Amino acid sequence: MIHEYALDPKVLLAWSSNTRDYAEFMREYGLGTPRLISLFPKKKVSKLRSYFLRNGPVDSESLQFQRYTEMVSKMVETLILREFPEPQLTDWNDIVKVENGRSPFNVVLSSQVIDTERNITLTNMYLRDSIWNHPCQASINRTVAGFSSIAVGFLRLAIDKVVIVDTYGWTQKAIKTVQYFINSIRDNRVNPLLPSIHLYYKEKRGSNNSGIGSPDAAEVKRRILQGVSEYLSDINLEVFELQEIDGNDVFHNRCILTEHGGILTGHGIGVSGDEAHTDDAILMKSDLYEKKWWQFVEDNCFQIMSHDGSKDGNN
Repeated sequence: MIHEYALDPKVLLAWSSNTRDYAEFMREYGLGTPRLISLFPKKKVSKLRSYFLRNGPVDSESLQFQRYTEMVSKMVETLILREFPEPQLTDWNDIVKVENGRSPFNVVLSSQVIDTERNITLTNMYLRDSIWNHPCQASINRTVAGFSSIAVGFLRLAIDKVVIVDTYGWTQKAIKTVQYFINSIRDNRVNPLLPSIHLYYKEKRGSNNSGIGSPDAAEVKRRILQGVSEYLSDINLEVFELQEIDGNDVFHNRCILTEHGGILTGHGIGVSGDEAHTDDAILMKSDLYEKKWWQFVEDNCFQIMSHDGSKDGNN
């Protein structure tokens, strides 16, 4: 549900010339949208910012220059960090053709037609069948393959964290999905750095009436790693068993989060395996994403009942 865009600076320059295109860029690109800009053709955020600013409007006192600098600032807030060989060429069109042939972008958005795959331009990007059109929600089969189809972009592009939030993340059905995520994390990557995996689930207390309770985090982690390929067994996996705290928000809504955004689902990662069963997946807007990231990553708003097995009960 997210897509890496190689963006020609001339396109951004054209958009900054009018209020409509400026507003569309601010709305349709970046965190909370399906379209994220690649760090290409630079290797550092500061270098990309400088590169775009050098190719901006000449008149630094103009409204176009103001719009352009705001667009650059918005763009670099959330970038896809791509690792690629040092380019031997200088023209953006030539460089992007080489890199797209080596490791394809989802979309190459240029000011003029380029002889490369998945290229769109200012003149054809809005056609009905354009690859610019990305859904922000989808109905998926409740199978591992169905779930992975909407999570693949997040998994292959993340280099920081993959955060999985699911009330029943401790069940065998959920564990199977986590195992699949880890086993496929190296597939078609644009950066060799691997993200850490963080699973958060809610404590369930077992009894004669409610049935089996949730195992502690160490046991859930052990079960996950049993199904992970040996060459990925050293991946950084952290598991948290949480309980709600009076006065704080409740543990609800299943989601997957990375530094590039998040997906909200109804049933979560505990797939049924029956292709007749479906679930809804929705790409989070930035405000909802930031709320979830804060709740679980920045400032855990729940009591930690176990973290990889240490029953400390601390917040």
